[in-house]
Amino acid sequence: MAEYDAVVIGAGVVGCAAARAFATEGRDVLLLEQGDFPNPQATSYGSSRIFRLAYHEGEMYVPMLRRSRRLWQRLNSDSDTDLFRRTGSLTIGPESGDSFTGARSTCRSHGIKHQVLTADEVNDRFPAYDLPQEYRAVFQPDGGLLDPERCLVALVEAAAAEGAELRAHEPVVEWTADAGTVRVRTPRRAYEPDSVVVASGAWAADHVPAVDGLLERERHVACRVRPRNPSAFDPDSFPVFVMDAADGRHFYGLPRHRVPGFKLGATHDRGARVHPDDARAAQPAETEPARGFARDFAPNGDGPLLGTRTCVLSQSPDGHYIVDAVDDAGDVVVAVGMSGHGFKTAPVVGEVAAALATDSEPPVDAEPFAIDRFERPVG
Repeated sequence: MAEYDAVVIGAGVVGCAAARAFATEGRDVLLLEQGDFPNPQATSYGSSRIFRLAYHEGEMYVPMLRRSRRLWQRLNSDSDTDLFRRTGSLTIGPESGDSFTGARSTCRSHGIKHQVLTADEVNDRFPAYDLPQEYRAVFQPDGGLLDPERCLVALVEAAAAEGAELRAHEPVVEWTADAGTVRVRTPRRAYEPDSVVVASGAWAADHVPAVDGLLERERHVACRVRPRNPSAFDPDSFPVFVMDAADGRHFYGLPRHRVPGFKLGATHDRGARVHPDDARAAQPAETEPARGFARDFAPNGDGPLLGTRTCVLSQSPDGHYIVDAVDDAGDVVVAVGMSGHGFKTAPVVGEVAAALATDSEPPVDAEPFAIDRFERPVG
């Protein structure tokens, strides 16, 4: 029986951050990944993710976002490669729309530097856009893009420097928690750590009864499009964005970065319910919802499709994270249900999970992410 202070299941961005948090506290930690590292089937894989402070999803995220920004910046300064590119962020929509009003409210109530722009101001300042007159935007200058794969490597290397171990291609067969004793079994061996953090994303419902029935596993397709005017979609002229259209559509996008084309996705567009092991390659028709942004709001971006990326999101019932202990002793903690917007805050989610697993004080209020806000599944 191999013993560690902690075992983290899943080496996506949250699992890597949790392993680093344990290691930074001087604890012997093992990070287990069922596939390759980085795992191309996981949501943490890809070339870019949005970071933004103007957050319409809920003001309880602001302390987490501010701390995550500092942690990403520190990791960036310690890394041999750039993890973060500052582009600013835009939150766009009708003046009465939820995203615009939510982002403006968050910035105002938390003293976050921002500008409110009219459609004409957006169109003049950022040449990719052709917004209708009734639209408004919150521009926040500290937003930007994170490079996911580089972030994963930097987190693991930082954790390893503190003594953490990573083992890829070692799936967890089962874990048990009984009378204060936790056991984790893989095809290679069994472990008996003091605590476990489950950060296996869309796979968590397979092996954590407490979240089976809570997490919806939703297929999501993003695409890369070659713009007709590429320079208008460079990081210096095309901030990362989220957008509510007046007709109920929702979009997000990022500038060109590392690979050809700029990135587009459609959110709130209910994807198929699938298991992450069964996620097939994207079909051309699946990119049409996202490409509606270019056709209707950025015509110079409506060029050839260059690439697609398919992943399976783990959606919680209310769209907010689930970070909480799931056994009576508090030795097993889940950090799941990131609902498509967890990458940016992962450094702090990892800290929170590690703190809960060791009965320590989390760096931010974890109560909004407690599992008991939902009715637990029966059976």
